[in-house]
Amino acid sequence: MTDQSPFSKLPKKQLVYIIKKLVDSDFPIGNPYEGDYDNSYGILFNIGKYFNIPVNDEDVQFFSKLLEINEDIISELTDNDAKINNESLYGQLTIPEAKTYDLRYTVWGVCNYTEYLSQKFDSYDAYWVRDSANQQREDGNWDYYEGSYVRETEYENFEESDVSFDNVYEVNDDDTTNFDVRSESMLDRLVIENTQDVVKSLDKKTLLKLKSIIESRLRLL
Repeated sequence: MTDQSPFSKLPKKQLVYIIKKLVDSDFPIGNPYEGDYDNSYGILFNIGKYFNIPVNDEDVQFFSKLLEINEDIISELTDNDAKINNESLYGQLTIPEAKTYDLRYTVWGVCNYTEYLSQKFDSYDAYWVRDSANQQREDGNWDYYEGSYVRETEYENFEESDVSFDNVYEVNDDDTTNFDVRSESMLDRLVIENTQDVVKSLDKKTLLKLKSIIESRLRLL
């Protein structure tokens, strides 16, 4: 269940007086982030103190959406002081309802990392194991990441390059679908299907090289 702004629980008559104060203060109608957000927050913060309601970002959104979807009614209500007490008019106000959304975003950068792995090798001499591992890797018969992790990877000197906000999905209370699966594109599915056929024709040495490339890419995701 999505939490709603506590202001949404106030009687509509009280909301009308708040609305008039907001309109007189040039509170944003619609997206509150396109204007002076700090000023809008400050206006609502002072109103919240009167009602003993702490104000947060969702409350700013609530009134911006309230003003947007009721613009015609509010224009009539605030036309003169007589109309502001017209119950048949303010009773028509539509109260917006918040929904929960899943924002998918990508953060990328560079870092130094240290991985700790273990791999069992058959050998006739313990001193030959390191040389054998190097030789098998050069031949394409073994790769570092075939081993098992013996402890967590350590990351350091991480430098964030940028972030991109990608897709937004509405989250339903009874929706247990994995968005990654649901939003998989037709192109992705075709690539997977065609790759499966190609992989069947590759030899072990090529498969190991391909595996190394894929795992290197996965570590960057």
